Amino acid sequence: MAELKYLEPTELLEKIYATLCSEYEDAEHYKDEKDQSEIDVTKRRLTKKIFNEFVVDEEYFLTMDSDVFNERYHLYEEDFLRLIKQCSENRVEYETFVQIIDDLIASAKFRLHAFEQLTEEIQKLQEVDEQEESEEESEEADEK
Repeated sequence: MAELKYLEPTELLEKIYATLCSEYEDAEHYKDEKDQSEIDVTKRRLTKKIFNEFVVDEEYFLTMDSDVFNERYHLYEEDFLRLIKQCSENRVEYETFVQIIDDLIASAKFRLHAFEQLTEEIQKLQEVDEQEESEEESEEADEK
């Protein structure tokens, strides 16, 4: 398996992914509307279960603090779900699947890092502005 940078796959993740792939295969054999409806519910639940099974920085998406999740991954939630669906529907190999997910997590981390850099730069500029204002006030006080 390719080396992953961020995703920490669990045994359960692989098993759920295999099950979801088999649900897509099985769906082709059921024509009854009720069966199809049940399979669709199962596929949606397994997709969400896979999403919740993602572990990054030793935290599951499911149990991650909601503020942390919203800051880091919420923007990508639809993309994660779409990737899970399309990979499993097309029977993408598990190793390739986790690499694709790892790449999307990398994107989320790079986005977060960019905003952290922006925040740091703004703070530096504000400190410089405050220092300049303080120096100007000192000079004005000295002149009086």
